[in-house]
Amino acid sequence: MNNQIILVNFYSPKSLGIRYLEGALAEAGYEVTVIYFKGFHSIRPKMPMQSEIEALTRLVLERDPLLVGFSVMSSLYLEAVEMVSAAMRERVKAPMVWGGVYATMFPERCLVHCDYVLRGECEAALVELADRLNNDTLLDDMQNLALMRDGEVVVNPVRPLTTDLDSLKMASLGRGNKFFIDGEVRAVDPILTSYSYETACSRGCPFVCAYCSTVGLKRIYHDNRGFLRFRSVDSVISELKAAKSAMKGLAIVHFWDEIFPDDEEWIGRFAERYREEIGLPFDIWAHPLKTTQPLLTALKKAGLYQVVMGIQSGSPTVRKQAFHRVETQEQVFAAAQALADAGIPRVIYDLILRHPFESVEQIRESYEMCDKLPGSFTLQLHDLNFLPGTDIVEEALKQGIYTPEQMESIMYAPMTKQYATWWETGSDDPDVNFWYHLIYLTQFPRLKRSARRLAQDMDAGKPGIREKAARRYSNGKRLAMMRHYWQKGFAVLIGKLKR
Repeated sequence: MNNQIILVNFYSPKSLGIRYLEGALAEAGYEVTVIYFKGFHSIRPKMPMQSEIEALTRLVLERDPLLVGFSVMSSLYLEAVEMVSAAMRERVKAPMVWGGVYATMFPERCLVHCDYVLRGECEAALVELADRLNNDTLLDDMQNLALMRDGEVVVNPVRPLTTDLDSLKMASLGRGNKFFIDGEVRAVDPILTSYSYETACSRGCPFVCAYCSTVGLKRIYHDNRGFLRFRSVDSVISELKAAKSAMKGLAIVHFWDEIFPDDEEWIGRFAERYREEIGLPFDIWAHPLKTTQPLLTALKKAGLYQVVMGIQSGSPTVRKQAFHRVETQEQVFAAAQALADAGIPRVIYDLILRHPFESVEQIRESYEMCDKLPGSFTLQLHDLNFLPGTDIVEEALKQGIYTPEQMESIMYAPMTKQYATWWETGSDDPDVNFWYHLIYLTQFPRLKRSARRLAQDMDAGKPGIREKAARRYSNGKRLAMMRHYWQKGFAVLIGKLKR
């Protein structure tokens, strides 16, 4: 029996999913080596160097594993995964399996580069695949598996989702089985040297936003009613206590739930125990329909210092028709008021701008909404990624915005192009840039007043207004950078003092 298994994670040294897979395999008696390949850089990611691929291949060959698993969560770095797969298949005899969101959605594309694909949530499926390979058992009927059989792609049904998330066990931090490859090879669990820890209290999402892969995953499982599941408070606190013990520099906890739990009873228990047993600053993602002042107040007392809430557009038409968001303008403002009333130290509003589904007038609506948002806030502005398998792709094709060939080139563009800093070049339409610049200014009280004057001057047709807005925008970018590092540093300092 070969009990050696390699798991490779790309561009995400703190990956949550890979630790669950490692825990499931370890519990089943397998010796797992986890390799974190390349660090994350959202602005200028780098393709793998040949020396890094060679180092990864050597680690795999030294262990002669039963199976090599690649975590392929996104198409954004697919080019790098394909490069590594091609290099390893020339020298590694062990079968290669891809899993993750992208692999789940497009098994037929992935099977060009690997031997097997595991779809959906795969803790149990990965253990079963390893057992079947060890026992030389046929794979044809295995749930969650996709494979090539006689030149044809076979995609088997997925097994039911795990309803009891507490039954899924993570591997403990700091086990001597991890490597980090980024320039050099280090025998280290990279999370141990971080000041932040990332986890989630739930799996799934109740919403069906057009730009998100969640809606595609829901369709694979068919039963939307059981898609959103929550861990117990005991499970979450136990994990965080272990992280706090293992990570000596831990100062902040990031919860990556698609939408943080909003159950009043769960929040009450969590807030009390988190405050008493963890006591570190933490941040969450929120949704306008799941954000209320009483729950925010309870979480703030426990240590909530930052909330990121997706608004995506100030235009109700864009939100509903393009993004499939159901909240009204009044509900967005009510949630924003709840954040202000709760006194959350840092509120971030996420907006998707400069995309083909909005007009100049609709981007102006985004400015007008941001101008009216209450309290202090920061804006997280970005463009629209056309991720494969999302409804926004089909919408763009249906409206004739792009041809299938154009969409293909957008979705599978080189990694460096997909991560390009789009805001540095801006739009070809100077009016779009003008209103974008004013949106950006609304997050600074003094510059917000300046933005209002610029909007009035624009309506009055005064000359030189676009250039003046661009200069104000440049000033705002410098302020945003200083504020970001100050707020981040302050949160880290508080976390270290609370240890």
